[in-house]
Amino acid sequence: METSVENYLDLTIDEVYDVISNINVWPATFDRNKKIKLMNSMIKYFIDKEEYEKCQQLQNIIDELDNNQQSSRRSRNIAN
Repeated sequence: METSVENYLDLTIDEVYDVISNINVWPATFDRNKKIKLMNSMIKYFIDKEEYEKCQQLQNIIDELDNNQQSSRRSRNIAN
């Protein structure tokens, strides 16, 4: 039973990874912080699985979210 639960978890996380990295679709209720929290959890999971390329891809998405927020803040500061 334990193996089938682990396999299901593996499949689920891989599917979420594909949606995030390839399609970039998120639930409407996910704000920036929720997205980053989920991706950080996924990075920890993929580190344990030694899937470092996926970790890097997720980190790139996190960095992009951070860069977009910083740009947004600068734009608001300039406008004020």
